[in-house]
Amino acid sequence: MNKGCPKCGRMIDQTYKNCPYCNYDFGDIDNFFKNIENEKRQEEKYAGFIKRLVAGLIDIYIILLLTLPLFININKEITKENTLFLIIVSYAVYIIYNSLLERTKLRGSLGKQILKIEVTDEYENPVTLGKAFIRNIYKIFNLLTLGIGFIICAASPNKQTLGDILAHTYVLNKIKLKEEKIVRATPLYKRLIAFILDIIYITMLIIIEYYAIKYVFNLINLPQNLTTYKETVYKIIAILIIILYFPYNESKKGKTKGKQLLKICVTNMEEEKISFPIAMLRYILITIDIITLGFLLPLSNNKKQTLKDIITKTIIIDE
Repeated sequence: MNKGCPKCGRMIDQTYKNCPYCNYDFGDIDNFFKNIENEKRQEEKYAGFIKRLVAGLIDIYIILLLTLPLFININKEITKENTLFLIIVSYAVYIIYNSLLERTKLRGSLGKQILKIEVTDEYENPVTLGKAFIRNIYKIFNLLTLGIGFIICAASPNKQTLGDILAHTYVLNKIKLKEEKIVRATPLYKRLIAFILDIIYITMLIIIEYYAIKYVFNLINLPQNLTTYKETVYKIIAILIIILYFPYNESKKGKTKGKQLLKICVTNMEEEKISFPIAMLRYILITIDIITLGFLLPLSNNKKQTLKDIITKTIIIDE
């Protein structure tokens, strides 16, 4: 089999290490592609900024739930002392929560488990309890630098925050033990356009429904005391449209009107139609996507999954 020389363009036998015409060293181009491959692997190895941000927000909400009884009790009388006490207690719980979970076989908090990332030392071994505590205490520097200590994770080659650099720790993507199926994942912009189109469509349905009910009530000519139920009927149907539009269409046809126009659909990881309960759970978890910024995750993973997709094991694909 022959190969082309990138310098002089002549076809030569692939066994040659140097071009016999221009003496071009084929090792140069081999090293070039090898370096690209190594850079790609390094990029996939370390957990990126968006993944870490979403995982961190999930953990913050868990901490808030754990400390909620204390907040409710103390907030009856809001003072500077009480506020400072709550901040100290919350941070202490945050340190203990993260440190203990990072030392276990999970190698990370619940937020990190959901996003399949883990904390390691400089040798990619599990961190000791002491190192985990130091790492989480050092996170205070991420705050003292007005968030810059965390944001540098986006530009760092090893995706380290200032706290990680000081503690000599890393956050890695968990190793995939088996080859994953390649899917035709839909990019974020298509999902966003489809969602906007669906919101417009739902709004139109509710407006049409309002005038249809108004027309029916006028046509029937009900007694005055019964016309007060018109608003109630309208609100009930409008709420049902809002609640059922996404779950019904995604479980029945795999797509809403917006997705149909963009030629995309919702499936499970085997590209099969999802059930109504799973579709309903996806709809409920839209709130979680918003408050954790989980809707940004498609920018950081090949499957283009948001947080709700990861939790429900669903994916949006091009048809």
